[in-house]
This record gives sequence, structure tokens and C-alpha cells, in this order.
Amino acid sequence: MGESDQSRSLFRADFPQLRGEVLAELVRLFSSGKDPVGLAEAAVELVADATGAKSVFVYFWDPDTERLVLRTVTRIDLALTLGSIQIRLGEGITGWSALHRKPVLINESPMTDPRFMAVDGVDENDYSSVLVVPIFDDALLYGVFAMYSSDDRTFGQEELAISEEVGLLLGSGLKRAETVRELELQSATARFLSDLPPASSSSLPAAIRESAKRILTLLDADACIIDYTSWIAPTSEPIAVAERTAEAVEEPRVWLTHSKQVARETEQRYEHAGYDHISSSLGFGIARGALTCYSRRKFTQEDITRLGILATQVGVLVGNMGSVPSGAAQLVALLASDREEQIQESLKFLGWRGGVFAPILVQVKRIGSDLETFGRLIQESAYLDLGPDTLITQSGTLVVLLVQNEKLIRSHEITSRVTDWISDLEARVGLSADVGIGQATNETISVRTSLYQARTALAWASFSSTRRAPQVVDYDSIRLVFELPRLINDLAPEIQGLHGELTPVALHDAQFGTHLLETLEAYALHGGSAASTADALFIHRNTLRQRLGRIHALSGREFDQSSHWPEMLLAVRLLKLDLLQGSFRTTTPRNLEVESPESQY
Repeated sequence: MGESDQSRSLFRADFPQLRGEVLAELVRLFSSGKDPVGLAEAAVELVADATGAKSVFVYFWDPDTERLVLRTVTRIDLALTLGSIQIRLGEGITGWSALHRKPVLINESPMTDPRFMAVDGVDENDYSSVLVVPIFDDALLYGVFAMYSSDDRTFGQEELAISEEVGLLLGSGLKRAETVRELELQSATARFLSDLPPASSSSLPAAIRESAKRILTLLDADACIIDYTSWIAPTSEPIAVAERTAEAVEEPRVWLTHSKQVARETEQRYEHAGYDHISSSLGFGIARGALTCYSRRKFTQEDITRLGILATQVGVLVGNMGSVPSGAAQLVALLASDREEQIQESLKFLGWRGGVFAPILVQVKRIGSDLETFGRLIQESAYLDLGPDTLITQSGTLVVLLVQNEKLIRSHEITSRVTDWISDLEARVGLSADVGIGQATNETISVRTSLYQARTALAWASFSSTRRAPQVVDYDSIRLVFELPRLINDLAPEIQGLHGELTPVALHDAQFGTHLLETLEAYALHGGSAASTADALFIHRNTLRQRLGRIHALSGREFDQSSHWPEMLLAVRLLKLDLLQGSFRTTTPRNLEVESPESQY
């Protein structure tokens, strides 16, 4: 027996012990907290040591491209870029092993195997033995590792057995590692704001620098750009860029620029290089800028979801900073406080220098332009239309204006001027907003009272507006009726019941063009008086009786002196609004047998 055969025999005799050592070390690796690539590389190195392999190739399965992608090459000096080799399922010996989820053992002349496929950059003449093992579990393929040797018959059944066992265990380990990694990412994403160091909340530049750097890591991206847009700011806000470069792989390079052109050139550099990219608006509701990330790999759906969550949190963070630190907090104190002195302190922080003003609150519902254009125009037009001393501040979608134009205040033309101003913005930038105007402070003799009036007027505007049309309400116009919504709230249950009963009447009008709702509206308006209703509608009393009979047949509702006419009137008018807005279609409901009317009532 030759020397090599003796060593081979000894190796086989010691193999159970070696197998135990390999598996024990593998268990230690699984608890080491390595990332999936690091875990696979370490595990395969372990097998290579035990089997005498010369070089090891590790491929990971990419479900997006449906390719096996080279992620690790060890024990050999090759001019290969990781990711440069991509193999389809069934392609070559490696692809065949992945497709069939079976190991392949070839102990001489692998190039003569019919499954063999040449790979650019790899000289297969150096290898005489190959052992290819898939990494998978019951549900998923994770990848393949291939071990090569320059000698014939390097790998035997024992090497095959332990490699196959490690492949299965590695599949289970990778699944756990990915699960742990995903849970860690979900936790880090949810805690993103709370995990930021206190120093990063001190200013807008510090906040976006730290945010860009952390998001780059959480998404495993190559570059992330935070382009925050403030509506109302005297200067352009900084743009943060975090990127991995050849000189900064471990610790990303993070830098700021105020130039939109420089930021765009950076984006184009990655786009032209073929990087995948995803983007999300900062904040929620109306966008406050964008968060964009680039990567050599294709982003997953989980990455896209995670980016949206992070962008919302960054929007909240920077939206409370802007050009004036803690401006949003001061605005909250301004509108929520019951103490006159605290309100005045907040006003001074926001730039008020004393004097009479009229408060205007603008709740933005929709804009048809970019934020920069909107922010510039709202300032320019406010100074032009309401006076150059107008103080403007903003938080989220709420804009607060303090009009200090004494001439305009004395003329009592603020409401008409504000209405014209909002209409102009609607035409120029597609603005839709609810607006509340309070009395000037020289009338209320209280800053707190004037602001309360503006809030009340804004609430009324929001209560009575539509999604698209701007609505301007001044407190004087609702001063005597501003408690009406509370009264309506008390009447709502009965009105809702009447609305349901009278819906068949509305459907009848919609299908046949009759005027039953109009008749019932007049009848309720005149308190159930047939004579007054017939006179108001210019119809004969018999025609009125016919219509009321038809309404009764459709709704089942009796009309007598005990009827609650105010509630009836409101229910009818709500139904007329439904008809006007197209809420009812001209199809016949299943529970309503409609006869063609004998006349157009």
C-alpha cells in the first residue's frame, strides 16, 4: 500500500471523529450571529478543510433574476468580480445540482461530463475532481457550493456524505439567519427615530446626515439621498448623500450639498451605471421631499416597504425642524395653549414683534405643483396681497399667517382679500385648502381669543367643504351659529333614519325624472301645510295629494301633524345633495318594484 493510500485509509478510519468536529464547529457558527454570506463562507471553509479541497465557489440564489450568483471565492486567486458569474437553473454542473437539489461528485476529468459548462475567468484544466452540493431546505433553494481539487479522486463517499449533511444544515441555518436578520431589520426600522443619537436631532443637517447613513445600512444599499423640501424657507435646505465608495466600503461617506444640480448629477451617476433604485416621499399626506436609494442588487419588495416606513419617519423628524428649529413645537403651543403669556412667547419665537394682527389658518388639502414652487408663491403672493409684514409659519399641512397690515385690518376687507388670494393660488398652483379667519387682536383684546376664533372658523370650513373646492370662513360669519354642528350631532340619528326611509324616493326621481323630493322639501318647509305647499309649488292640491301618496308608497312614511319637519327637511336636502353628486344610479334596487309614473309629478 502506497503512502497516499495509507493516508487515505487513516483518513477514512478517523472520519467519524472528524465529522463530529465539523458538525460541532458548524453549531458554533450558527450561534455566532454572522450574516448569511459570512455564515455560508465559514461553513464551506470548514468542509473544505475536512475534505482537502483546493478552492471553493459559493453561489447564492437570487429569486429576482432567477440566477445563481457567485458571492464567495476562496483559496484561489482569480480575477473575478463577485456577482460577475450568474448561472441559470440546470446550466452547467452547478446549475444541474441546484435544479435537481442533488449533489454531484466527479473524481476525474470534469470537463468531459455532458453537464459541464465553461466559465470565463476560470481555468478548469487546473481541476481533476469536483464536488457540488446544493444548499436548501424543504421550501427554498438558498444556493450551491462547489469544491475543486487538482488531484484525481480527492472526494469519496465520506466527503460526499459530510458535504451533503452540511448543505442541508446550512440551508436550515441560512433560513434562521435570514429570519433573525429580517426581525432585526423590522425592529430597527420601527425604532428608527428613537435609536437616533440625541445629537442628530439638534439641527436639520445633523438629522439628515445621520438618517441617510443609517438607512444606507438598513437597506444594504450603495447610496441613499435625502432631498428635503421646506415649503416656507428663506434658503434652500441641505441635501444629504450617503454612499459606499472604493475608499469607504465599511464606513460610508456622508456629505451635504445645497445644490439640486449636484444632487441630480449624483443620482445620474448611479442610474447610468445600471444601479437599481427605489424612492419614497418624505412624511405622509403631502410630500415633503424624497428619499432615494441605489443598489447593485435588485431591491426586494421588503426593501420597498421598509423604505416607505423609513421615509415617513424621516419626514416627521425633519418636518419638525426646517429652517427654524422646533418651529412646529412652537406652533403647537401657539394653537393649543390656554395661557395668553405662553402664546405670546411662542409668537415671539416665530418672529412676532408685537402689534395688532389678524390670524389666518390655512389647512392645505391638495396642491398641483411641486413644493418648491408652492412655497415660493405662497410667500410672494401673501406679502403682495396681505402686506409685506405678514408673518408666515407652517407645520405639516397647516400654514399660519398673522396679517399685520393695519390699513387692511381697519378696512374690514381681510375676508375678501384672503378669498381672492386663495383663488389666485388655486389658479396658479392648483391649491385646494380650508381657511379660517379670526378677528383682529384689537377687536378681541386677546391673542388667545383671536387664535381660538381662527381655529373655530377653520373647523367650520373643514366641516362644510368638499375635497377640491377651497373654502374660506371668517369667524364673524358664523359667530352666532358656530355651535350648530353640536345641535346637528344631536339630531343625526333621526335624520339618518329618515334618510334611509326616503332613499327609494330619491331613486325614483333619479330614474324617472320626477320631483318627489322637491315636493317633500316644500311640504316640510311649510310645516305640513297642504295649502301653502301647493301655492309654493304652483300645483293643484290634488296633484300634491298624488305626489304625497306616491312618496308614502315608496317610503312607508306617514305624514301628519306629529311629523318632525325640521329633521325631515334636513334628510331631504341631504338626499338632494346625493342626487346632485351622482351618488344614486338609475338602476332599480332589488327591494323596490318601480312602476312607470302616469305623469311627471
